Amino acid sequence: MGNNGKLSFHFSRASKLLAHGAWKRVSLQFDDAQREFETGWNSIYEEFGNKPQEAPIASRRLIVSQPLTTALVLAMARSDSVELFIRFKRLIESILRQTEGLPGYQAVAAIPHIQAGFLYMTASVMAFHWESWGLFEKLLTAKFEWYYHSGRAIFSYPFDLPYFFHSEALGRDAPKIHDFFRKELAEPDVVSATSLAGDRIVDAYVQTQMLMSLKAAQLHEKGESVSIWPDFGRFYGERITRLLDRAYENREYAQGLLRGFDEDPQTFFSHLNDRLSLIHSVFWGGSQYFYESLGSWEPREAHA
Repeated sequence: MGNNGKLSFHFSRASKLLAHGAWKRVSLQFDDAQREFETGWNSIYEEFGNKPQEAPIASRRLIVSQPLTTALVLAMARSDSVELFIRFKRLIESILRQTEGLPGYQAVAAIPHIQAGFLYMTASVMAFHWESWGLFEKLLTAKFEWYYHSGRAIFSYPFDLPYFFHSEALGRDAPKIHDFFRKELAEPDVVSATSLAGDRIVDAYVQTQMLMSLKAAQLHEKGESVSIWPDFGRFYGERITRLLDRAYENREYAQGLLRGFDEDPQTFFSHLNDRLSLIHSVFWGGSQYFYESLGSWEPREAHA
C-alpha cells in the first residue's frame, strides 16, 4: 500500500499490547486513527473535490494515507479483541458522517464510504481467517448508525449498509467494489501483517461473503428486511463447499463459526439449502446470480 512499512509497524505494536491485555491503550489509538482519517480526507477532498471521474483513485489514496487505521483493525481481528469493537464501530460511523450534506459531486462525497466498507470487510475477513469468533459475531449482529440525506439516523446491519457496497465513488457497482477491497487486502504491506496471500485471500473473502449472505437469509426468515448484494452470489462453489465440509465434520469449528447465527450446527445445516435458494432468488438492480455459485449442499456421506 506504499506506506513504507508503517502499517506493519503499527500492527506489530498494537498486537503486542493486546497480547498483554493492554486493550485500553490500544483503544486510545483509535483517537489517533480518527485524526489520521480527518487529515487524509481533507487532503483528498482538496485535491479531488472537482474530479469525480477520479474517485476510484482517490478512494485508494485515502486508504493508503491511513496505515494506523488499517493496522488497528487488523490487530483487533488478530487478537479477537471484542473490547475494541465499540471504538471500531464509532470510527466507522464517524467516517460515514463526514460527508453528509457535503455539496458537490456525489462520487466525491462517497469516497470515505469506500474506506469504511474496506475497514468493515477487512475486520470481517480477518476475523473469519483467524477464527476470532467473538469479533466475527459482533460484525454480523451489531447495527451501525448512518444517515441518508436527512438528519434522521438509520440503523443497519453492516452487510446491509449500501454505502459499503453500492457507493457512488465506484459507480454503485458491487462486484467492482468487492474486487477493489480484495485487491487492497492483497497489497504487500497488508500481506506482511496477515500472512494471507494469493488464492487464500480469495477463499477467505468469498467464504466470508457467503456467511454474510446466509446471515441475511436467516434474517429474512425472521421477517426482517435486508438486502443481499449481487456480488455475494459470486461464491465459487468449490471454495464454499470446502468451508461447509469443514464445518460439518468439525463441530467445534462450526460452533465458533455459527455464534453470529445463534444456531447449533444441526439447525444451521437443516436450513442451509433453503437459505442458498433464497440467495439465488434475490435480484438487485437487475443483476442476477450468474456466477459459479453454490446452489445446494449435501454432506459427503449423502453421496456415499
